[in-house]
Order: sequence, then structure tokens, then C-alpha cells
Amino acid sequence: MNTANFEQEKEKIQQAIEKRIAQGIISDPGGFILIEGFINMPTHNEVGGAFVIGGPTIPTVAVVGKTTGLIYTFALKILLPNIKI
Repeated sequence: MNTANFEQEKEKIQQAIEKRIAQGIISDPGGFILIEGFINMPTHNEVGGAFVIGGPTIPTVAVVGKTTGLIYTFALKILLPNIKI
């Protein structure tokens, strides 16, 4: 299994997100702050009363709007399709 290092990919991630900001996909009057690191969003086929640990995840990165505080997440493979993970 391949691993990705956030610091090594940070510049490419930032550029890909800035491209989407320029396209108007997300907006915030104060701009955005990139959250340092990857976020794994778990996926499950069933939901119940128990907390499930483990299973498949979607690797993502996120930015926070400086004015609104809204958090926007982006699937890593969409931002960097050639990344080996």
C-alpha cells in the first residue's frame, strides 16, 4: 500500500483548491485556511446504535472559511488524481 505525506503534497493540494476557489465553487469573504493534514471520512453500509471503528474511508483535505467558519472538504483523489494511495 502506498502512503501520502501531507507536507510533500501540500503545495499541489493548495493549488488545486485555489483553482476551485477561483471557479467560484466555494466562497468566503475573508478567504480560507487549509487544515494541516489529511482527514479520513469513514463509510459504512449500515448504521445502528453502535460506534463502528475501522472499515473503508475516503481520504480528504479541508479548508475553513475565515469569516464563516464553514469547513469544506475535498476528496484527495479528485484534487490530485495521480496521487498513489
